[in-house]
Amino acid sequence: MKKVKKQTKPVSKPVAAPAKRAVSSKKKSSGAAKIVKAKTVKVANKKVSKVVKAAKPKAVKPKAAVKKPAAAQVTVLSSVLSIVKRSKNGVAIAKIKEKINLSPRQLSNALYKLSKSGRIASKERGVYIAK
Repeated sequence: MKKVKKQTKPVSKPVAAPAKRAVSSKKKSSGAAKIVKAKTVKVANKKVSKVVKAAKPKAVKPKAAVKKPAAAQVTVLSSVLSIVKRSKNGVAIAKIKEKINLSPRQLSNALYKLSKSGRIASKERGVYIAK
């Protein structure tokens, strides 16, 4: 009778499978792989293996570099305006031409645009003052 009992002894094997790594078919920009774990769950006196997907890791955004404000661009209009503002009694076209090396067309266009925008005014013919 002892021999019969040894033959009917139940064999216990672990049901849980080791953790596996699975890579999704779609490529992600973060390059993170999903982790899949096997979990043993006891249901009605039976051990059942259940596959559980781990939560996605949160994408870490790199900190944006603090941008310094760009230096004011020196344009023809800004340079002509600065010369006109520095003069108290107004400045003649010839003086502006001496200080800034511009062609007569560039200078006349700049003076026209500044006068139309209301930044400068003509005091006399060929003399401009800042408003």
